Amino acid sequence: MSLIEEIVAMQEEFIAIRRQIHQEPEIGFEEVKTSKLVAEKLRECGYEVHTGIGKTGVVGVLKKGDSPKKIGLRADMDALPMLEDNDLPYKSQNMGKMHACGHDGHSASLLLAAKYLATQDFNGTLNLYFQPAEEGLGGAKAMLEEGLLEKFDSDFIFGWHNMPLGTDKKIYLKSGAIMASADSYTIEIKGQGGHGSAPEKCKDPIVAASLLVVALQSIVSRNIDPQHSAVVSVGAFNAGNTFNIIPDRAVLKLSVRALDAKSQEMVAERIKEIAKGVALAHEIEIEITKQSAAPVTINDPKATAFAQEVAKEVFGEESCCFEHPAAMGSEDFGYFAQKRPCAYAFLENENTHYIHTSTYVFNDALLTRAASYYARLVLKYLGC
Repeated sequence: MSLIEEIVAMQEEFIAIRRQIHQEPEIGFEEVKTSKLVAEKLRECGYEVHTGIGKTGVVGVLKKGDSPKKIGLRADMDALPMLEDNDLPYKSQNMGKMHACGHDGHSASLLLAAKYLATQDFNGTLNLYFQPAEEGLGGAKAMLEEGLLEKFDSDFIFGWHNMPLGTDKKIYLKSGAIMASADSYTIEIKGQGGHGSAPEKCKDPIVAASLLVVALQSIVSRNIDPQHSAVVSVGAFNAGNTFNIIPDRAVLKLSVRALDAKSQEMVAERIKEIAKGVALAHEIEIEITKQSAAPVTINDPKATAFAQEVAKEVFGEESCCFEHPAAMGSEDFGYFAQKRPCAYAFLENENTHYIHTSTYVFNDALLTRAASYYARLVLKYLGC
């Protein structure tokens, strides 16, 4: 790898910052301390700082020269609502909250790149987007709806995520769909309860919900083009609380993923149609509530080609993977990709514990790798 020496020389400072953020995790739209820390560090480096964008989002702006060219770099800041099961000196001090997805590392790496870039000559505008609430709460959408790109526009926007994929590659970066859309559904089945000994006097929501669970599994196998990808997972089935009472209602909670808009729309339509059929057959009422967390994240061909050239410079061509399957996980970076040409990359975390697990550990070696990648993107695009 060809890391930037000045960035490597600063790594201990930013490992400490990363671990400080890790110790004080804050979940979506509650990143008050994290946002304050980010803003302070950016101001120390001479950035124009804007806070409270998308509630707790932060933007740092650094303009040099007179070029109209603009580039954006993005990092997410939020933690997850889960317990940490690691014996680390910097273990989470906020009970029930943990940086189990590495957003502490994403933020620290962008701060590291920011400090280095503040000392460099370039011609144009650098926008740093520190985003809140990536984990299903729509932080990117909130920032965009508050006029992020109208105030701090960029020609291209770049992002990255750590990922323990377990190969010898260091960076994964492909054009096209790279992460799936994410929609969540709450389906309430409203029946008529009664005594377990007299089911004929009831309209059993558990039976109807059970049939619905099975029927939903036919969507991907029978309605989605086999060459496309989609997932329909029932993550919760809640009904009743004792053995001899048929309840009045049951609730299903679904997670739906797709790698293209057509499949996403097809799944949504089939959920409605299947629910309507089950409701009619069982003489019950079914109510569906949908929440969209993220669109498909699609890497722009031009932005991706540019980022791939930079990746080869930083990591070496042999350590780059530019053809790999898209992930069925989701990222609300997809909202940025709907607005501007974007490229989103995965960096190998070199850890056997997967993201969103209580034993996940972020690899601090990624701080200098990601910061070098980000810095070279900026200097190559805004070169004097």
